Amino acid sequence: MNAFLELEPRESRADEPVECRIGGLEPGERVVLRAETVDEGGRRWASRGTFAADADGNIDLARQAPEDGTWSVPSASGWLWSLRPDGDDSAPVPLFRKKTVEPVSLEVSLKRKKKPATRQTLVRRFAPADNTLVRETVSEDGLEGVLFYPAGMESGPTLIVLSGSGGGLDEPRAALLAAHGFAVLAPAYFGTGSLPRELSRVPLEFFERGLTWLKGRPAADTSRLGIFGYSKGGELALLLASLHPEIRAAGVFSGSSYVWQGLSFGRAASSWTREGKELPFLPMKVPPGSFLRLLTGRPVSFYNSYARGLRAAENPGKAAIAVEKINGPVFLAAGEHDEVWPAAEFSDTVAARLAERGHPHPCTYLREAAGHLVGLPYLPAAQVCRNLIFSRGHFEEDSLATIKAWDALVAFFRENL
Repeated sequence: MNAFLELEPRESRADEPVECRIGGLEPGERVVLRAETVDEGGRRWASRGTFAADADGNIDLARQAPEDGTWSVPSASGWLWSLRPDGDDSAPVPLFRKKTVEPVSLEVSLKRKKKPATRQTLVRRFAPADNTLVRETVSEDGLEGVLFYPAGMESGPTLIVLSGSGGGLDEPRAALLAAHGFAVLAPAYFGTGSLPRELSRVPLEFFERGLTWLKGRPAADTSRLGIFGYSKGGELALLLASLHPEIRAAGVFSGSSYVWQGLSFGRAASSWTREGKELPFLPMKVPPGSFLRLLTGRPVSFYNSYARGLRAAENPGKAAIAVEKINGPVFLAAGEHDEVWPAAEFSDTVAARLAERGHPHPCTYLREAAGHLVGLPYLPAAQVCRNLIFSRGHFEEDSLATIKAWDALVAFFRENL
């Protein structure tokens, strides 16, 4: 029999599912499905699963979990999101490095005993190969960023996408959202160009500059403006939406309901300033043991540092984000196993405050059994980043929750802008 491995489509947008069809095998024959790629940091990643063919000689990944693979639940896309550093299956999953819109190319193989392997190449694109997505850079008047929009689009719904505490520009999410029909500005707010070097005392005026710049772009309809942020960018997204009624929809992954101190080794200061003044903030309370682990490069969780800071605050309401002032619906996604900070508890607070204060717009809230939701859909969810622990859950739950949250976010913005 002629064994086959078919990927459909062979080239696809990175947030689209891929069908992997395997057949032409002997009934009961065992084969190994393997996928390999390299991230932008030069790290090689691989997934591997052993499967037994059914009575018709086929393997249905949506119904069959691998017998001894890097993922353990039936999933048509498991061979994508279960990628791990090649040869290192026991350590926590690190961050898959992806900051540009260059495609991810995967070599997928089906290996049979004593027979030649069948191979296919899969290309996952963040921007179309046919130049139907425009990329426009901006570096002027203190604004550093990049704008994506579909070629030929005039006055379309517009998004601002804010990255987390990694700093600099983070383009893949912006490009993926633009491919869904939005004009998307991804501004940097620290760590590049003339912007602050650290995430501390960052002026919120960068948003006004971004909005002014967007109003001059034919592709952007700023009367249909939304904002999305994840992690520290989620805190910022809720804050900006509460201050600017021009924002008509706000989406947040793993964000905060409070303004927190900046991430700096200097004195404790607010993350944000407005008109030159620091916004009220809550200070972290880092246990000595966590601080020692941080200094010595050992894995550390900051969950308790934020939880202790909240408990110790005499008047946490001063630093609470007035989410009830957001001029539109709110989307929240957070993981119960987040080890960076209590994102689920923060999101609970946001949802409760919206309800208690009579917010007239709907709130969509996905509270998942997952960790820090900052990964890209269909790529492995990180459990650690350098020595910062992201999740105390399982990478499978984290990866599947990321796909679910991303799809829901896209639907949210499509419906509300």
